[in-house]
Amino acid sequence: MSAVDGQLGETGNASITVVDNGSTDGSAGAVAARFPEVKLFALPANRGFTGGIAAAMAGSGADYVVFLNNDAVPQEGWLPALVGAMESAPADVISIGGRITDLSGKLIDFIGGVMTFDGHGFQTGFRHPLGSHEEPKAGGEILFACGGNMISRRAALEELGAFDDDYFAYLEDVDLGWRAWLSGHRVLYEPAALVRHASSATSDRLGNFERGVLFERNALQTVIKNYDEEMLREAAGAIFLTYLHRLHHYTTTRNGAEGLTRAPFEGESATVSSGMLSRLWRRLVPRTIAKIEDPLTAMQFRAFEWIVRNESRIAAKRELVQSRRKRSDEDIFSRFPLHFVPTYPGDDALMAGALFRLLRPRTPSADRKLGDIIAT
Repeated sequence: MSAVDGQLGETGNASITVVDNGSTDGSAGAVAARFPEVKLFALPANRGFTGGIAAAMAGSGADYVVFLNNDAVPQEGWLPALVGAMESAPADVISIGGRITDLSGKLIDFIGGVMTFDGHGFQTGFRHPLGSHEEPKAGGEILFACGGNMISRRAALEELGAFDDDYFAYLEDVDLGWRAWLSGHRVLYEPAALVRHASSATSDRLGNFERGVLFERNALQTVIKNYDEEMLREAAGAIFLTYLHRLHHYTTTRNGAEGLTRAPFEGESATVSSGMLSRLWRRLVPRTIAKIEDPLTAMQFRAFEWIVRNESRIAAKRELVQSRRKRSDEDIFSRFPLHFVPTYPGDDALMAGALFRLLRPRTPSADRKLGDIIAT
């Protein structure tokens, strides 16, 4: 916090807000005691990144709001660079994202990002050496800013709906960027606004499988809400085939699910005995066709279950998002092509298959390997 505090005087009238997301280790008390000038919101429960941002914004009347992760360390000139970039930006710019490196300052964390056809997002060059990937110049357009280091015009951000609180964490900044562009706003980049980041220092506490549920359900929310009607119909087949293929792959390769891969009547007598002894045997010893024990498989089911259970809510949000549309997806994806990136086991075969090629949306796109985008 002292790294931020030392830069406040360089930006005029600025203040620090800290959101404590239901911690139980005395963090809120420590902040209040050591930094009495800080505006502190101590939430009774963990509301995630999106809930924490919502709490902070509800108590802010500032012209600009700056978001900084708790595991990020601002470098010299960070805050003046963000504020200066926003003050000189055209009125249609709603947010500006800064550069993020790892703690050593040698590896890329965020210099821009890409979105896949099914709503996932990747940070360009993540954990590759700084300078190994093309980086936007100051004022360059990006699809989304990273929520861990960005500045936004508060009034415009609130009008847009800010971060979707249903996301809790992950991909909320991809969703916000897409909504910003389709509503007629733009998002820019400022490399001089540098922070160093201990990636996943906080999110690791969620556990890989809980994070996986958020990734999958949030990706589906993003595409259902934000594609325009023509593109949603164009992409839906590939999106849901991909989800079903990944679910099928996990179910049949990581669980006791051999019964699900048996062809009709294969290994069964064509004539099923209906005798009393046979019926009694089936009642006393019920047959287990499949059993889901693998947490990665359960993750996929849980994510889709959330989508099904909240379909009316998602549809209502989609209607609101589309009512604000001023820019077509065709225009957006001509600037930021959708990416097709084999990410999960089995994705290479899926995306090379005839059915996927038949359903693949016809839009500006890029085929990439995961290792070309992020270090794997």
